[in-house]
Amino acid sequence: MTEQGEGGTPPGPSLPTPESFPFPYPKPYDIQLQLMQTVFRAIEDGRIAIVESPTGTGKSLSLLTSTLTWLSAHTRRQTHSFEDALRAQLRADDHDDPEWVIEHSVKARLGELRSIQEAKNERLRRAREKERKIRQGNVKGAFRSLAGAQKKKLKVEQGKDDKTQRGDREAEEEYLPDDKDQDQGEDQDGPYLSKEVRELMSKYEASRPKAHQDEEEEEDAPKIYYTSRTHTQLRQLTSELLKTSFPVDRSLDILNQDPSSHEVGSTGVSLVPLGSRKQLCISDKVRALAKGSGGDERMNEACLDMQKSGKPRCRYLPAKGEEGAMLDARDAILASVKDIEDIVTSGKELHVCPYYSTRRAVKQSQIVTLPYNLLLQKNAREALDIKLKDQVVVIDEAHNLIDTLLSIHSTSLTSLHLSTAISQLTQYLARFKNRLAPLHAIWIKQVLSVLQGLLRVCLCFKETYKGTGEILDVNTLMEQVGGGNDQVNPMELVKYLKESKLARKISGFSEHLAEQAQAKEPKTARSASARHASIAAFHVVETFLLSLVDAKDDGRVLLSLDELPSGSTVVTIKYVLLNPAERFREVVEQARSVVLAGGTMEPISDFLQQLFPTIPRDRFATLSCSHVIPKENLLTQVVRVGPRKTEFEFKYSNRDNENLLTELGAVIQSTIGLVPDGVVIFVPSYAFLDKVKAFWTKSGLLTKLGDKKELFFEPQTSGDADSIVRDYALSISSCQAALTSGEKSKKTGALLFAVVGGKLSEGINFSDSLGRCVIMVGLPFANVGSIELQERMRYVEGLPGNGPEASREMYENLCMRAVNQSIGRAIRHANDYATILLVDKRYASPRIKNKLPKWIGEDVKIQQDFTSVARGLAGFFREKREKANRGRE
Repeated sequence: MTEQGEGGTPPGPSLPTPESFPFPYPKPYDIQLQLMQTVFRAIEDGRIAIVESPTGTGKSLSLLTSTLTWLSAHTRRQTHSFEDALRAQLRADDHDDPEWVIEHSVKARLGELRSIQEAKNERLRRAREKERKIRQGNVKGAFRSLAGAQKKKLKVEQGKDDKTQRGDREAEEEYLPDDKDQDQGEDQDGPYLSKEVRELMSKYEASRPKAHQDEEEEEDAPKIYYTSRTHTQLRQLTSELLKTSFPVDRSLDILNQDPSSHEVGSTGVSLVPLGSRKQLCISDKVRALAKGSGGDERMNEACLDMQKSGKPRCRYLPAKGEEGAMLDARDAILASVKDIEDIVTSGKELHVCPYYSTRRAVKQSQIVTLPYNLLLQKNAREALDIKLKDQVVVIDEAHNLIDTLLSIHSTSLTSLHLSTAISQLTQYLARFKNRLAPLHAIWIKQVLSVLQGLLRVCLCFKETYKGTGEILDVNTLMEQVGGGNDQVNPMELVKYLKESKLARKISGFSEHLAEQAQAKEPKTARSASARHASIAAFHVVETFLLSLVDAKDDGRVLLSLDELPSGSTVVTIKYVLLNPAERFREVVEQARSVVLAGGTMEPISDFLQQLFPTIPRDRFATLSCSHVIPKENLLTQVVRVGPRKTEFEFKYSNRDNENLLTELGAVIQSTIGLVPDGVVIFVPSYAFLDKVKAFWTKSGLLTKLGDKKELFFEPQTSGDADSIVRDYALSISSCQAALTSGEKSKKTGALLFAVVGGKLSEGINFSDSLGRCVIMVGLPFANVGSIELQERMRYVEGLPGNGPEASREMYENLCMRAVNQSIGRAIRHANDYATILLVDKRYASPRIKNKLPKWIGEDVKIQQDFTSVARGLAGFFREKREKANRGRE
């Protein structure tokens, strides 16, 4: 285990001891205690923590315990600090007041705050009581009565809306561009109030007592924003939280408690899981739009459309001024720890939108879980009203962070998108030219001119294509657009697109025309997916233009020629982000502390160089944990040569070498004869996997391997991956059952071929018998011929203080991070055991070996011949069998 962190920060409070961390198990492992102390100290000192804790070491529990322990201490400290600050302020305001007057004022103010807290506790108590009744089956008087009244009311309103019929011309008014500050629904005052009236209303709101102001104005409670890659990983976090002592015991009868005994935080931690409409929407009408391409965007548009004035309102979203149901839904979320599925169920019971009720609950919560893209994109944070100022951000599975930042800020569109968008915009102009305000007409013609210029760039590239792509900076692209468009202010253009909501208007109008066409010619209507893709075309174009505006000098535009399934070609224009640090800067600057955590964070140098190039190194705390398994439960060997002394070096140029493939086959054949149960082999690419399958089928080796273990191969379609893993596990179980029953069987388990960076290299656990041996074939370096990778390497090389060595380091780190993720699939808990074979002589070099996780790299055995490898495997599993036999005696 290694821990770093230079001085420079004033010392905070002493670190909690094992006894003071409320860990859910009697005694945490030493590495768990180290991780909790490192994270606690980093948050207290306002530092950036980068921690590596292998899967199976209780990383999630350690992160939750340390962050919530700090939050609890911080909340208590804030309460005392507020009292002292209030007393000092009162003394400063009036020096003549006697001490008893000041103390009386302090007590009065604290009493007000206590009343607010008690009111909140009472609300949550009632919400938990409703949950208790539901669990007991007594739903009457809990949610049903309120939901019934809400349904009845909304049915009447819906009936009125359904009876309203409008002519086509009147209906099309909604597709006109919005004006700046135009009424967007009941959330704004509308266009009918004068400036003077608005100012008076603002003064009135400011003068109202705090207790009577809208609850949306409340300040954010101190909280932890906890993000990971997928909702599945966040759901696992929720289940881990329920193991701790922080949540309220949901089986507890709250009514038997003395309400006056509640203190701040005594109601338990409140967790709010944020998701998209796709996860949380309960409207059948809106959810139907999620099917097919462009579904997410169509759902968003439909939801926002139903909030406009004069439009049929979503039946699950209470109107302004009638928000009792929404507040009840918010309190139900805060009352006890729930995952997204629980909240959706609760929303259906209450007949209230879970998407908006979770957003209302964020400010009062202590921990908010959300997937990467909702935290890392500024637009998403603004849409969700996420304020990171002085809050704690924990990013789990952070080995993906750099790639995720680059991916979500890179956008592409094709010449087909441009042609469709131009056609839609031309049709739109023709229909509405006499109804557009002059300013809108000017801007829309300008947008059309830019799109036509981009299409000309695509056609020119296609005509002069020389077999390779082309790289441009944003300024060069705008110059090539021509027609004076290089003089257009992209910032103003994008500002207009946002204010006018032009993409939504164009898409809505296009869908309106498509529905009319389908009604007239139902038999000739296009497929739903093609129709959705067409309608979403302008959104794709808008997203690309937004990227160009945000490009600064850290992005490039790539032009390439791609072949469609139909055989025709299309030009792709892709904006590629090169500098993830700029997009991550706001998170780092606003948050009190940022914690990056993962099972395999090595090589850490990439994070320091690419994410935090300007941050002083004394602001970092790093920790690399060893594993909780005993050292004898893991054997890692570098296989330099095969049984016939052929040296392994799977460079791209060597991958067609039949001697090398034959030698690799001999290694695998020998290995599966020594290893029981499951063996997983990771190869560099799908192309390489197809090559070895074809060659070994021809040589007959694949049949020999199949006689010993049942063979499985990773599919290229993600939908089939789960079934392959399930069949692989069942095959191993069947072999174990046959062995236990004394049946004779040639097969000793199963053999699974997987691809580095594929569906099985991350998120799948090959624990216990599923992964007694992991074989890594070669080093999966990215294609150095990729113009995108070349440009990224040039960018890193050109950063201040860098040179050619920096780009080489980045290239190696990309490879080794993928390797570390794959081999980390083997050991998944404290009692697991496995062996790892690294089949390539380059793993023996110090440069590569040092980029392995510490818990693997420290004990790697570099074998000079295959006999030593086989002897190591045989001895490892013999010792495990003998230990198991002793345990049964």
